[in-house]
This record gives sequence, structure tokens and C-alpha cells, in this order.
Amino acid sequence: MAPFSPDVRQAAALAHERGPMLITGGPGSGKTAVLRERFARLIEAGADPERTALVLGSRRARDEARRALFDRLDRSLPGLHVLTVHGLANQVLAARHAELGYAAPPQILSAADQFALVEQLLQDQDPKDWPAYGGMLSMRGFVDQVRQFLSRAQESLLTPEDIEAKADAAGLSGWNELAGFLREYQRVLDDTAAVDFAGMLQQVAAVAGKGDSLFDHLLADDFQDTTLAAEELLGGLAAPDLAVAGDPDAHVFSFQGFTDVPILRFAERFAGAVVVELEGSHRAPERTEVEGWYALHTSEEQAAIARELRRLHVEDHVPWGDLAVVVRRQEAHVAGLLRALDDARVPRVVPERGLSLMSEPATSPFVLALRWLARPAERHDLAEPVLTSDLVGLSPATARGLTRGSTREDPSVLERSEGLSAAEAEQVAAVRAVLERADEVASRSVSDAFRILWEELPFSRRLVAEAEHSPEARRELDAVVAFHDLVEEQAASSDPSVQGFVEALDAGRHGPGFLAAERDRPDAVHVLTAHGAVGREFDTVVVAGAVEGNFPSLARPEPMFDLGVLDGPVSQSERNRERLEDERRLFRMVMGRARRRVLLTASEPHAQNAETSGTTRFAGEHGVLWWPAPQGPYDEPVSVAEAAATWRRTLADLSAASAQRLAALEGLTALGVDPRSWWFQREWTDTGRPLRDELRISYSRLSSLDNCELQHVLGDELGLGRDAGYAAWVGKTVHELIERCENGEVEKTLEAVLAEVDGRWRQDKFPSRAVSEAWRRLVKERMLPNWLKSYGPGESLAVEQYFEFEFEGARIVGVIDRIAPLERGGTRIIDFKTGNPDYAGKPEHSLQLGIYYLAVQECEELRPFRPVRAVELGFLKGDWRTGENKPFIWLVTPNKEEAYQAAVRESLTGLIARKRELIADEVYRPNPRANCRFCEFKSLCPLYPEGAPLFERSPA
Repeated sequence: MAPFSPDVRQAAALAHERGPMLITGGPGSGKTAVLRERFARLIEAGADPERTALVLGSRRARDEARRALFDRLDRSLPGLHVLTVHGLANQVLAARHAELGYAAPPQILSAADQFALVEQLLQDQDPKDWPAYGGMLSMRGFVDQVRQFLSRAQESLLTPEDIEAKADAAGLSGWNELAGFLREYQRVLDDTAAVDFAGMLQQVAAVAGKGDSLFDHLLADDFQDTTLAAEELLGGLAAPDLAVAGDPDAHVFSFQGFTDVPILRFAERFAGAVVVELEGSHRAPERTEVEGWYALHTSEEQAAIARELRRLHVEDHVPWGDLAVVVRRQEAHVAGLLRALDDARVPRVVPERGLSLMSEPATSPFVLALRWLARPAERHDLAEPVLTSDLVGLSPATARGLTRGSTREDPSVLERSEGLSAAEAEQVAAVRAVLERADEVASRSVSDAFRILWEELPFSRRLVAEAEHSPEARRELDAVVAFHDLVEEQAASSDPSVQGFVEALDAGRHGPGFLAAERDRPDAVHVLTAHGAVGREFDTVVVAGAVEGNFPSLARPEPMFDLGVLDGPVSQSERNRERLEDERRLFRMVMGRARRRVLLTASEPHAQNAETSGTTRFAGEHGVLWWPAPQGPYDEPVSVAEAAATWRRTLADLSAASAQRLAALEGLTALGVDPRSWWFQREWTDTGRPLRDELRISYSRLSSLDNCELQHVLGDELGLGRDAGYAAWVGKTVHELIERCENGEVEKTLEAVLAEVDGRWRQDKFPSRAVSEAWRRLVKERMLPNWLKSYGPGESLAVEQYFEFEFEGARIVGVIDRIAPLERGGTRIIDFKTGNPDYAGKPEHSLQLGIYYLAVQECEELRPFRPVRAVELGFLKGDWRTGENKPFIWLVTPNKEEAYQAAVRESLTGLIARKRELIADEVYRPNPRANCRFCEFKSLCPLYPEGAPLFERSPA
């Protein structure tokens, strides 16, 4: 504990000898430091440590004060009474339990045990006795609201009789049901010699003044956020020396049931109280610098934050641990911020357990999976996050396509596979199977469910594999271990289910505490929520997401049972005004955490966070001016990668001075950057001949080109399309079976063909057994029987006939499914289709059949099959009503032959010319008239919202 040099007002507070004293002051004025110093001086002056207590507002503040005081005090002490208000109440309860009628100190219920007791008691209630709320007794949300009511009523020193009287006066009959339940709840606790935390405060407050005083000196901090029961306890103990400290303008925990009434009426309640108001800020002796940065997108905002933190560390020599990033709340966007810090190699720590659970990249997928198990009714909304998370890993566009057709009434999205590649379908099926197994034990044990997730999810295996060679991955495994510890805590509670764990997580019961890593004080940037920043101090504080909707955030739901309504009706406008003042105090408190500088950052709102818009109104109240967030290139690099990029740019700039370019070269050499990887050091690879010696194309490529140039280049030229799915595998299998039958390898009987289907069928090609069996029945009951009936008895002149011929300088290749004779002479070209015939075009307009027809005319080896007198599309799936084969046949009669051949040649010539033009220009445009139904590239196409520019950039 560093030597304390008090100013005049602080010295006055330290010199106070006896009686009540209130110490107030703004952020950084030294309230906490004065209380610590006063406590230390009392002990050093000979005060009895057993009768001297320092009460702090949180466990983190308690632990921090204990460390500092043990360092300060050089005498041997059995212990220091540095504790929270509940710790103080526990000590009083141990001393005064007899006055409360207990033979021994009662058992103190944990929050989880209290919830379980309330839930059990509500389930035993007769709905007839609850005319207002009887239909809600079994709802977990209602249970939690009642639990909160019980706690706040006791913390406010309200008895069931008080509530009934207030309810009758206000005409709120439903509150009588709650008052009766409070009476029963307290009776059950009395009968079992148990007490909850709020009840403990209420009871010890009633007997604190009985008997001799337990303490000579009582010191309490953060008195602006306390309860009426705590006020009564501190006053009832009647310590000769009572000193409390707080800042009424820093009252920010009203949403947790705390009130600023005790600090506002302290001087009135304690007659003759001395009030010492501290002035100035020892945290920031001079005016704190405040500025605002505005970015066009959240990713740019986060990148700017990461870069600025590194700059502060490198250029201003600020230790990592003296920097903080404050976010408004525990939300999904925090994961993106952490990722930006990791990418910039900025060490960071997320000390709050709740924030860490929700935002760590390694634990958030498990939170998502447990939420899926706990909330079946919400699976429709959770489907897309599950699919795009590390659990499955689909692209957002693919996930949206898969979920688009689902409804809340049919949320089984994970059982679908339409539009997925074989690998993607396999990923979805694997995760679905794991979730189904975990769902079987979810109601019994969150520990068993988490064990299944950890042991069987592909994501878990990836984490372990990466940890073998990556320090960052090993740190992520540590986060999973911490998460597992919390799971085990829940598994040992009275509600060990997955639903209980998620309810506890959402209710914030894992949030207020800090991780053990916080005690090690790592030299890392602290990422905190706004409320988690209370009582902390940093050189620089970055407030991320300083926009309306975050500061202020007025969307927090009100408690179902607000005790304030018992004193009179509260209008919504009044609630909003009170909430706005809470938010204003919170923002002022956050800004007060910095000694030297506050940086506010904001970005434009986007669809996933549409409730936020514009920079916070509070910034204007503090005179903050907004500037565009800095973007590279930067003249002064703050990392090796940034230096290498900057100096490469300088070296490649022919207009730069020679001295600058030489200096850049020397710098790059000093960094050890391999010059073979520098920009512009090599010419483009050139073989000295055209990229294509010849143009070799098939119908499938020409059809995509005819449909859309962009689809053609992305799928056929660049190969960005998905692997063929299970429908394509079915088509290939049917064609192979037909070929084997025609070649005599399989007997042309239904029994033999169907047996061959069963022998060749591969269930692993399908996303689920149900899909596999549906397609198998389709093949066995319709496709192959249709083929045997319509084509089996006839003669085949050729099957799977390959062709290749020159046309307009290009080589056309392909395979004809079947060539058969016609009774009246000539041949018939048949192309078998396993798809749906409903939207099939006319065969005379089919480019595919036209190319096959032209191949017979052009290829000498196909001369025996001339003349072709019919072209046919054979849809083996059959008519959707009858299931019968549905052929589409067009006769090429002599009077039509010349015109047909000319039309095919004209179409083919045009497509080949268009292909050559595209190769030369390399400009591929989407076709607004294309058939886009099955296109895989909508996310890359500017004609669709998915492919349009995501964020409009200002012309300025």
C-alpha cells in the first residue's frame, strides 16, 4: 500500500475521532483511499482488529483492500474484518442468533438453493389461491420474478403486513397473493432454520442494536448503492465511530434493487453527523482528455481500438494493465472486439465471469449449444447462430438459405440439407446427432450434457488439436476449463439441469464475480462491462459502442413486481426519466475511471443491432467532438507487421526520395523480412503462350454460360461451386445401373435391378437416414421401374456414347446417354433425367439435345447412327400425379431438319464467340434474366441483397 499523502479535506476526514461521518466526492477524489487509510491508522494506533470493520461494496473491492492492507500493516494479525455487507451480517448473525430464536446460526441459502425452494413452493400452491397469477405458477420466468420480489421486499424491510396494507391502499389486489407467499416462504425458512441473504440482512438489522455494541469502528464504502436493510444494520450496530463514503451522483445499481436513499438522508438520520466533501480528482489532477472516433462499420471501430491500444503502449509507454476497454453489456459483439485485440497481438483479460462466459471464442459455442438444449421453443431463432458458429461453421449466406423456409411451428432446421454440399450436410448431421444425445440428459444434469458436447462435438476436437501447437489455443482451453467449473457448480446445486444453468447465466448469477485470473493482476488490457468498471482506475479508458441504445440503454425490462408502485402509480414517462438519469450517471462513472484520457468510439448501426443509432447524446453533454476513426496506412508503425507494410510501401514508391527508400530498405532488412516476398519484386508468370491452347467445352459449361456469365466463371472457371450433392450422386448411380443393364452386366429384370440398387446404395452420401430412404424408394419404386417399362424391352444402338468434334475453332465434347433405332427408320437420341419434369422445356429447344444431334452429324465415328429422326428427354421420376414415365419427344422430320440444324449451329456459334470474348476481356456480368433458382453464388452477385455492398460508404 503506497504512502498516502492526504490533502486538506482528506486530512479532516482522517482526523475525525468519534461519531457518524459522511464522506462524499466525485470520481477520483479519494473516498476509498481515505477509508483504507483510516482503517490502517486505527489498527496501527491500537484499535482492536476484532472490533474494527471495513465494509466494501463487492467481493473484488474486498479482496483488493485486503491485499493492500496486509501489505501496509506490518504487525501480526489473526485476521482483518474487511468484508462485504453480507459478511458483516453473517458475523452479526453468529453473535445475535439467540435473540432471533435460533439455537445455532441458521443455514444460509445460496442463490440456486433459494430459487429451487421458491420453485418448489410455487408448484405446491393451489392456483385458486392466486386469482391474478395462478396460470403462471409453473413458469420458470415467473419463479425468478417472485424470487426477486422476495429478496427486494426483505432488503426494503417490508413485512407481509406492510405489503398488504400498501396494496389495499393502492387497490393492487394481486400483491396480496405475493404478501401471502412471502409469509409462507419465511415460515418455511424459520421451520428449517435457514435464511437467504436478503432475509439475513432483514433479521440482523432488527437485532443489531440489542446488547453491547459489537464494533468500535465501522467504515463502509460505496454507500450510494446499498439497501434499507444494510442502512438499518449499520445504524443499529451503534458503533461509536461510523464513517461511510459514497458519491450520490455515482448511483448506478438501481436495477439490482439498490437505492441511494440512505446516503441522501444520512445526515438527517444520524444527528450531528459530520459531512466531509472531498474535492478535485487525484485520479486526474488535470482535465481528462476526452475525444470521439466514428467508424463506418463495427469491424473498423474494433480495429481502430486495437491499433490505438498498441500505440498507447508503444509510443506513450502505458502498461497494458493500465488500459481498459469498456462495453455496455454482455453481448455477442464483444467476441468480435476480443478477436480484433487478438489479431493485433494486444494482450487482454476479461475478468468478469459473466462477460467471459458469453464472449470468449472458445466458450461461446458451448453456451449456444446449452441454450439450444434448454430452450426448445427458441430453436427457430437459434438455428442460424448455431449453423454459423464454430459448432457447424456454415457461411451466413448458406445458413440463411437453409433457415429461410422454416417456421416457428416447424423449427427442425438441423434436419434439412437443401442446398448443402456433401461436406456441409455431414457437418450439420454430426452436430445434430450430438445435440440429440445431449438432449436426452439435459433435464437431468448439465454436467452430463456438457460432457457429451465436449467429448463428441467436432469443435472440441479442433480445440484440442490446435492447442498442441498454439499458445492462443491453449489459453482458449483454459477458458473452457473455467467454464466447466461453473457447469460443475450448477450440477452440485438443487437445480442441476441445463435449463437451470442457462437461467442462472441469463439472470446474471454468474456475472458479478471476477475470475481467479484477476487476482494475478496480469499485464493485459482489461475488457469490462460498464457496471464492472465501478471502483476501478486506469490511465486510458476506451468506451466501445458509444451510441444511442448503449448509452443510454432504455430497453432493460422492468421487474414484474416493482415495489415502487405500492407507494403510488408510476407512469412510463417517469420510469424513462429515472432510467435516463441512471444511464447518465453510469456514463459519467465510466468516464471517471480514466486518469488521463477517455476515448469514445462508435460505428454505424446494422441490421443485427438496429435498436442502436447515432452517437450517444451524453457525448454532447461533455463537449465531445467526433472525428473519423484513423485508418491506415500509418506513418508511424506500432507493430512489426505494420512497420513492414509501411516500409514496403515506401520502397515501392518511385516518387519517394532516395534516402527514404534506402532507409525503408534498411528497416526491412533489420526486421528480417524476406525480400522474395516483397511487393512488386516479380513479374507475372508467363509461359509465352496463350492460357488455353484450345477452347474445349461441354454442354454443361455452355448451359451455365448461356444462363449467366458470372455463374459460369465462378462455377466452371474458378471452381467455387459446392461439391455435387446427394441428388447428383443418385443421378450418377441410376445412369451407371442403366449402362450395366444395357451392357448385359445386370439382368434386365426388376428383381435384379432392385437388388443391385440395395447393393450399391451408400447412406453416408445423405444428410440423414430419412433422406436416404426417401431417395432409395424413389429410385426403386419409380425411376428404374419406369426405365425398364419404357426402354428396357427396346434395342440400344449405343449407351453412354462419347463424342468429340471441332466446331468454330473449339472442341466440343460430351456423352450421349442412349441412341436407339426407330421402327420407321433413323435413330432416336435419348437423354435420361432424374430430376423434376414439371418445368422442362420443349426438346426442340434443348441445347443439350441439339449438341448431341450435331455430334452425330459431325463425328465420323457416329456415322452409323445417322439420320437422327427424334430427340427425347426421358424423365424417369415420372409424372408427379401418376408416377408414370414422362418422355418429351420431338421428331426431326426431313422438312424440319435443315432449320433445326441451322438453329443449333447459330446458338453454338454465338456461345463460343461469347466465351472467347470473355476470355479476352475477363469481364463477367450477371444476367438479370437468368434462372437463379439453384445458383450457389447469390452472395457474390450484385443483383441480390446478399451480394450487394454491405455498407454504403459516404462520398466524403
